[in-house]
Amino acid sequence: MSKNEVSNQVIEVNRICTGTEFHGTLKSTSDIRIDGFFEGKINTLGKLVIGEFAKLIGEATCKSCDIWGEVDGKIVVKEVFGLRKSGKIKGKVSCQKIFIEEGGEFNGTCKMITEEEFDGIQGNPEQQ
Repeated sequence: MSKNEVSNQVIEVNRICTGTEFHGTLKSTSDIRIDGFFEGKINTLGKLVIGEFAKLIGEATCKSCDIWGEVDGKIVVKEVFGLRKSGKIKGKVSCQKIFIEEGGEFNGTCKMITEEEFDGIQGNPEQQ
């Protein structure tokens, strides 16, 4: 790379901040971070992060996911679903890989899926 070239490595993140409430549908090609309260549906081609003091009620479809806060609903993940030590989930998870840190609370079901199954679910929301 020459001195005059500028790198276009801008990471775009949509964010629902602490103290913010959102009700509805959110679609994005970028990462999403929730630190407030979200009720509804999320669909992103990026990573979904639920912050330590955040709460998600509803459904989410994403490339990867890290849960530090609380989720009540259904999550479909193309790659890796991670439940961190402060995280809590009550509901259904579909993913290729999963990890749960010691202290994370999982109360629900997990279905391991392939990339092809993810693509089928994403194209047909009734299968979720």
